[in-house]
Amino acid sequence: MSFQSDVYGYLTANAGLTALVGTRLYPNEAPNDPVVPFIVYYEFATPREQLMSNAVGVSKPRIQYSTYADTYADALAVTDALRAAVLTLPYPLVLEDERGNQDVTTGLHRRDLDVRIVHV
Repeated sequence: MSFQSDVYGYLTANAGLTALVGTRLYPNEAPNDPVVPFIVYYEFATPREQLMSNAVGVSKPRIQYSTYADTYADALAVTDALRAAVLTLPYPLVLEDERGNQDVTTGLHRRDLDVRIVHV
């Protein structure tokens, strides 16, 4: 099992998150006319840390989770459940950034959560 599928498995098994979005967690982009709310996620950086010995030892992927919902309150509720689910992952992690806006094209409210997950 890959790291990405491992994280997806933890999130889709989280009762609080799946109560709100089911398994509507989409890598990279949502399908046409998705049921809301839903989450789109993608890995936007995978830097490697240089150790003192010059060996590269730790991967730290940064993943952006974007929650889409009809109302800003719903986007916040899903993001709260997502944050709680992410914090149960068996990896050390850092919640880096969180921000929100409204998509002018679709009218959907969006909330982004950036997470750096440390794994070997």
